[in-house]
Amino acid sequence: MDLLIILTYVAFAWAMFKIFKIPVNKWTIPTAALGGIFIVSGLILLMNYNHPYTFKAQKAVISIPVVPQVTGVVIEVTDKKNTLIKKGEVLFRLDPTRYQARVDRLMADIV
Repeated sequence: MDLLIILTYVAFAWAMFKIFKIPVNKWTIPTAALGGIFIVSGLILLMNYNHPYTFKAQKAVISIPVVPQVTGVVIEVTDKKNTLIKKGEVLFRLDPTRYQARVDRLMADIV
């Protein structure tokens, strides 16, 4: 963006010299250069002052969704947030009513 502003000013100054036929001498070029330095510096400082900034940086992290292999109503969720989990740890419990009914029906069929 800064380079774009600088190039725009250079093109504008060049066009002013050509359109208005301003003579190129030891006063016009330094005046245009100093004017450009002040104008471009002011614009860049103004842009940097108004640029959004935060101390709270965001990190790009890989998150893996943890979902059960079966459907059901979740009745309990453990309080393990943002911690390392190991294989076999209980993260949440599902309502066993539907599955217990199926087990009871299959056990009744066996007997």
